[in-house]
Amino acid sequence: MIKISDDPNDQRVYLQEFINSSRELLDDVEPQIIALEKSVASSGKVDNEVINSIFRLFHSLKGSAGFVNIHTIISVTHEAETLLEIFRNGSEKLNEAHVDLFCHASDFVRKVLDTVESQDSEDVHVNEAGEIVCALKNMITDIAKDYKADMAEIEDGRGKNASVEISEAGFTDFKSSDNFENLNLTITPEMIKKFCDESLELCEEAEIMLLAFEKVPDNLELATNAFRAIHSFKGNAGFFGFSDLEKASHMAESVLDGIRSKETAPDKITISELLAAVDFLRTNVKRLLNNEPFEPETNPMTTQGVAVSGSGGDAAEKIIVRADDRTSAKGGGIKIGETHSQKPVNASQQVIRVDIEKLDMLLDLVGELVISETMVAKNPDLKGLQIPRFEKAAIGLDKITRNIQEVALSMRMIPIAQTFHKMERLVRDLSLKAEKVVALEIAGEETEVDKTIIEQISDPLIHIIRNSVDHGLESSGARAAAGKEETGHIKLEAKHSAGEVWITVEDDGRGLDREKILKKAVEKNLVSEETAPGMKDEEVWKLIFEPGFSTAEKVTSISGRGVGMDVVKKNIEKMRGKIDIRTKSGHGSMIMLRIPLTLAIIEGMVIRVGSSHYTIPINSICESIKPKSEQITVNPDGMEIVRIRGELLPVIRIHELYDVNPDFDKLTDGLLIIVENNEKKCCLFADELIGQQQIVIKGLPAYLGHVQGISGCAILGGGDISIILDIGDLINAVETGNRLCVDSKNVKKVMQTA
Repeated sequence: MIKISDDPNDQRVYLQEFINSSRELLDDVEPQIIALEKSVASSGKVDNEVINSIFRLFHSLKGSAGFVNIHTIISVTHEAETLLEIFRNGSEKLNEAHVDLFCHASDFVRKVLDTVESQDSEDVHVNEAGEIVCALKNMITDIAKDYKADMAEIEDGRGKNASVEISEAGFTDFKSSDNFENLNLTITPEMIKKFCDESLELCEEAEIMLLAFEKVPDNLELATNAFRAIHSFKGNAGFFGFSDLEKASHMAESVLDGIRSKETAPDKITISELLAAVDFLRTNVKRLLNNEPFEPETNPMTTQGVAVSGSGGDAAEKIIVRADDRTSAKGGGIKIGETHSQKPVNASQQVIRVDIEKLDMLLDLVGELVISETMVAKNPDLKGLQIPRFEKAAIGLDKITRNIQEVALSMRMIPIAQTFHKMERLVRDLSLKAEKVVALEIAGEETEVDKTIIEQISDPLIHIIRNSVDHGLESSGARAAAGKEETGHIKLEAKHSAGEVWITVEDDGRGLDREKILKKAVEKNLVSEETAPGMKDEEVWKLIFEPGFSTAEKVTSISGRGVGMDVVKKNIEKMRGKIDIRTKSGHGSMIMLRIPLTLAIIEGMVIRVGSSHYTIPINSICESIKPKSEQITVNPDGMEIVRIRGELLPVIRIHELYDVNPDFDKLTDGLLIIVENNEKKCCLFADELIGQQQIVIKGLPAYLGHVQGISGCAILGGGDISIILDIGDLINAVETGNRLCVDSKNVKKVMQTA
């Protein structure tokens, strides 16, 4: 609790005045910092008026913070003043890294003000304050090595508030200033949680940069970014007194510094050990998060002796800590090969943590709201009545309901980028083990999916990619013999389609071997020798998902036990998803995971067949027509075909598929709805087009399993149940020549469950 006076009312008044005035100062200082950067970029010189103005503003902030005893702001602004003093004296040339650090300091002060205003406390920011102070001190110290006389005059004139100490190991240790010692703070579980969250983000950034640097070893900026992430990690660990983490990160930092200074060669062994060090740091941070003891003996940098071997104390002493730009990794936005400068944090943005169960409940309620709104607006009792006021109110309610649903759905949606980028590390490690050259291409990483999908999709992707590297892709020699380039390619892609998330893993390897799969299936008694030759390709490909099934000649450390694809099938089915396989011998394979959203509110077209209602996702519909007899023909297999503007489209009679009595039996009497999925089309035969509605998708219970052609159900305005048709499933069945056959008992179960 920040204490200004004994009177609580006075305390709040003084504090609020300080916050308001400080925000005004920040509003002034931020444009000045940008102006400073522009002046340096355009002329290469520091505008003394601008830098003096920034200095005065930081000095005023420090003085005001001292009045209300906010020590985090005092310490950060004091070190910013010291650095600005150097540039005021013309002792150093200002660059982009310095400007970034001033922006970071400004953002931090604004963040502390927001917290103090709401909580009357700065405690949660002590860790971050230590980071910024440490970064400022390290930058000042590096400059001071060449300008000791100038720094001596500055410190003599302004007094020392904190010390920077270069240890025998050659790295900078942050020593708490008197201001921090006066806080008498205890490290709370919330502070530990924040430390762990930030540290895991830093590990993620370091790993991404190391993987990118291995591909482009000439780009030392990537190594520098990894260095900064590890250095920030070390500063955090040292501030909290986690010596094991501090020691390990310092060793990794020293190796990276050697790489930056070109004293250490960035070979695969060195990168591998650095990645292993990142794994060690990440593992122990997670153990800390779970209140488990550290495992220092697993530290690869100490047990294998790689650290510091190429970078001694002299190299480590050359460390230059620049603006901490770890925030560029947040949100999964980093792309390999790009450099990122830190963007100032929007201080007005506020984030709160919400229990996932509350979000689930909110989405359920929004779904019920949409259903209720439809039942009111589309009530059959109102049919034919002219009620202008009601219709106007219904339109307004519909607009508000749609806005609520969009916000509620977006709250659970997060980009899949982080999950995809984890696969880069996996591919790298697998390619080294398999002694193959493999390149991973990522597409659609910005695709947003439900949080539950993010949590459950990682394991299936790992197993699929393992199989692609080990079984799918050939060795370099085999690829050369087949006329392919030495590097094997795996493409990982995500996109939205018809209310589903489609995640595909595609490789350019040898493809699935039908004969080998059937031979193994016969050996395991999964199919008989008599039926095997007549099986369709799609049926053969599905055999790879059987428990214990593997065509590998030997078990490797990567795969071969027949467990992985079985896990993929179980996990995807648990999410009520589907798996499609496409393969071509000698050209590669593609595995597509089609996962429905946990709760999707979509635009659907309701059709009627007899007394039953069916819903088609509106984005799957091309058009509807009333066919003429001359457009209709029947092929030798008995399938009805309709010619529409030169296209021959198969017809699916919904009443035959779901065992209902239609109003019309002749195609010319009813209606044909032309639907499309993945650039393939067919026609659905129905009695009547009811109209377009907002539809809440209710998933099918797990015990029903997969019901062909059905992706869920919905409740209509009149209270009737409507089956939501899976257009992709129907088209695939027609295209592959499979006989469409649905157990009517399962359909009835769907209706009863809804």
